[in-house]
Amino acid sequence: MKSVAERLHEITERMAKAAKQSGRRAGDVSLIGVVKGQSRERILAAYEAGLRDFAHSYVAEALTTNELRREMPEARWHFIGSIQSNKTRHLLEGWYRIHSIARLKVARRLEGSTILVQVKLGGEATKSGVEPDGLLDLLQDIRRLGTVQVSGLMTLPPPADQLSPAVAFKQLADLADQCTARGLLPENPELSMGMSGDFEEAIKGGARWVRVGQLLFGPRSSN
Repeated sequence: MKSVAERLHEITERMAKAAKQSGRRAGDVSLIGVVKGQSRERILAAYEAGLRDFAHSYVAEALTTNELRREMPEARWHFIGSIQSNKTRHLLEGWYRIHSIARLKVARRLEGSTILVQVKLGGEATKSGVEPDGLLDLLQDIRRLGTVQVSGLMTLPPPADQLSPAVAFKQLADLADQCTARGLLPENPELSMGMSGDFEEAIKGGARWVRVGQLLFGPRSSN
C-alpha cells in the first residue's frame, strides 16, 4: 500500500496538471484533507508531508482532536459537514473556513467566522444546501447581519447519473458570477467543490478548494 506522503504527491501532481490544462496556476487551488474516520498517524503523516488544510465533517469528531491540533500548529482547519444550530458554539473558534452554511439561523450564530454558502444542485432531497433560486435571498440576509464574511460557495454534486460533475461545477461557478455581479460575493469568490472522484474536473471548473479523503489517507478506520 502506498504511503500517505506518496498519495499526497500523486494528488498534487494531478491537481497541477488539471490546473495547467485549464489555464490556471497550481497555486490557484488548494487541497483539503478530509479526516473523517482517519487515524491520528495518517493525519500527522499528511501534515508532515506538507499538507496544511484539513477538514472535519462532524462536530463530535472535531471535539476529540484538540491534542492532535496542538501537534499541527500550522494547519488550517475547515468544517464541511451539516451544522445543527445547537452545535454552532463549537465552531466559533479555531476554524479557517466553514463551508456548509445553508441557513440564516446558523450564519447568525457564527459571528466573526469566514463562511461559504452550500448550494444544493440537482434537487436531491437528502443533500443539505440552499436551492439555487433561494441563494440570492440568503446571501442578502447574511450580508445584513454584518457579522460573518462570505468568501464563496460550496456544493456536493448529485450522483453523476442525475447531473454530471462538469455541469454541476459550471452551475456553481455561474451562480457565483451572478452573486458577485450583485455585490453579494467578493471578486474571485472561492468555490469549494470536487472530491476524490472528480477533483480534476472541479479544478477545470474553477475550484479554489477540493476536498479529498480516502484517496489521500486510505480506507477509514476507527482507530
